[in-house]
Parts: sequence; structure tokens; C-alpha cells
Amino acid sequence: MNWKKTSARAPERPRTKGRRAAALAGGILIVLLILFVAGYVLGDPVSLAWARHHAMDYANEQWPGNDFTAVYAYNEMGYCYRVRVQSMTSQDTSFDVYLSWGVVRSTTYEEEVTGLNNTRLRITAAARQDMTTALNNAGMNPDWLDVAPGKDWEGTPQDWGLTLDMSYDPGCLPPLTACFYLTYTDRLPTEADANALLKNAKAAFDAAGLDIAYYRVGLVYTGGEKYENDIYLGPLTAAEVDALP
Repeated sequence: MNWKKTSARAPERPRTKGRRAAALAGGILIVLLILFVAGYVLGDPVSLAWARHHAMDYANEQWPGNDFTAVYAYNEMGYCYRVRVQSMTSQDTSFDVYLSWGVVRSTTYEEEVTGLNNTRLRITAAARQDMTTALNNAGMNPDWLDVAPGKDWEGTPQDWGLTLDMSYDPGCLPPLTACFYLTYTDRLPTEADANALLKNAKAAFDAAGLDIAYYRVGLVYTGGEKYENDIYLGPLTAAEVDALP
């Protein structure tokens, strides 16, 4: 009698369609979770593009006739975006739109447009550039030069005579305060130094056709602990500068 040798087979591990589907779903879920977390922290191109588009639509709906475009958009984490929109018909109509999860939450329209902050920045920046050029042409180079609206920030943009989109005219500036700052390292500054700087600066501005209403100067000694010897003058009117010794 012939006997056939047989071997016992180990049972196969069941691989059902249900388990494969569950594994696939789990993998997809993990990928989606990673994408969600990455988008939450870093933003993602799709939600960023939507934020830009929605911000423009919102601005055009709220303030029609401006033909807004999105200048830039930043991710602020948590699917929150800040979109800068700019009117194509008004240079000073530019502001931020804040969106969270695709919904507009707030804007800076009141502060920047209605409050004339954009106009103020544009006018003072142009005046600062003209003032810097005038001083450089006269051989002067203060360590710091700035422009303050009004009598050293007193009043409001409306008080200063600013209007939305007004033209910059050096001969018809709103009241501005020219602010100077100089440092001395080798000797203590004196009031005579401050007077000379103000008078020379005013002469340079007058020669350039710049009519500045007020002047302020600060001279600081950095060679030691002698802050009591720092000189600060102003704001002085143009007539008061002319009357300095």
C-alpha cells in the first residue's frame, strides 16, 4: 500500500475587503489630518486664494466704484488671513481685510481711509523726502529727520487740512513740524548749536520752496552720562526760528 505524505498547512491570515478599505480610509484620514494641521499653521494655497478673492468682493460690495485689487495676503495662523486691498481709482483708499475661516471679521477702512491715515503718511513721506534733499543740497545731514503733522501731532488730519487723495504741493503744505535729531560724541551740545541748526535748516527749506510751520530740534550728547546737558527746543514757529540769536 502506498502512503502519501501530507503536511499541515498554516491557516492564511484573512485579508478581507473590509480590512483593506479600513486601512485605506485610515491612511487618507492621516493624510487629511496632516494637511489640515499644516494649513492651520502655515496656510494653504486654496484658502489663501479664496481669502484674496473674498476680500476683493467684500470691499467692492461695501465701497462700490473703487475697483479693488488684492495687493498681498498674509497667513496669520488658524486659517485667518490679512488681505491688503487697494482701490484702482483712489490712491489713498487702501486698507486691510481680516478673514477667519473664509468669513470677513473686520477691516481697517475707518482708520486708514475715513481717518485719513493713508493720506497723512503719503503727504508726510513726500515732505520728508523734499526736506532731506533740501538739507543735503545745503551740506547738512542730521542724524534723524522726521515730519509731524500739525503742531507736533496736535489736532486731527481734518484740522491739518488733509483731504482724501489731495495732491502733494510743496508750496501748499498743511501745517507740519520739522523734527531734527543730532548726536554729539566729542563735546556737549549748546543752545547755540541748536539755534544754528534751526536757522540753517529753515534757510535751506525756504530756498527749496518748502514752507514749514513749526520746528523742533534735539541735540544729544552720547559721550557720557550727561543727559541733563541734552538740548531740546520747540516746537517753534517759523517766525520764532527767524528771531533766534
